[in-house]
Amino acid sequence: MVNILSEVSKEKIFDLLNHEQRIDERDFIQYRDIRIETNYVSKADGSAMVSIGGTTVLAGVKAQIGTPFSNSPDKGIIITNTELLAIASRTFEYGPPNKFAIEISRVVDRAIREAPLIDLEKLCIIEGSKTWKLHVDINILDYDGNLMDAACLAAVSALLTTKIPTVKFVNDEITIDNENLQGLPINTRSVLCTVVKINDQLIVDPLYVEETLMDASLSIGFKEDGTLCAIQKCGLDLLSVQEVMESMNIAFNMSRKLFSILDNIKQ
Repeated sequence: MVNILSEVSKEKIFDLLNHEQRIDERDFIQYRDIRIETNYVSKADGSAMVSIGGTTVLAGVKAQIGTPFSNSPDKGIIITNTELLAIASRTFEYGPPNKFAIEISRVVDRAIREAPLIDLEKLCIIEGSKTWKLHVDINILDYDGNLMDAACLAAVSALLTTKIPTVKFVNDEITIDNENLQGLPINTRSVLCTVVKINDQLIVDPLYVEETLMDASLSIGFKEDGTLCAIQKCGLDLLSVQEVMESMNIAFNMSRKLFSILDNIKQ
């Protein structure tokens, strides 16, 4: 990413952090306002618009019947893709997914898959032949930091509200009832919480300007029962064992807030 901050701005942010303050007057472990609107795209099988402060992400799910992978013939398929729309930030460009977009897709996919959010075996229609394939498309509409958490919230919210047709297998034929829809077989929910280290301080939900100054970050995924399901480190700086443990404690506590927000979603 291009660093567009002036030295004056950097010094101001560092000075505020040293006095346990942030540029937007939040506490170190405080999220910006979080808003979730589900069923946002009428043509999708499931969708959600998530805003964390000035960051806005739209996730949509499209379900289709396909062939299962050979190494998991009795399971459904989830494919996660992220697109950084050029209109979302002056640092984004048109073209194929860059490393940042690929990283978001992989970490969100990991948090969903390792929970697991969905019982993939229940998505299988005919073992080795037919299964449900879920395409989770994450579109970044506006970027002001903390894309990882917002993208995961959007993807999970979209999957929680996804409806697929009822499928019956009779006399070697598949019958799809598009009038009789059902939700996905949800196993447990998962969220990501990102903790950023800046100048030896640990904060959550960083603004874009804070991200440009970060030394390192940990995006940590938790299941509802508090079990760890994903972790990703970014940045070149090293984190001490104490910093890692403190980051995990912070992320766990923040995950409780995120789950409480997901409680408001009607499946």
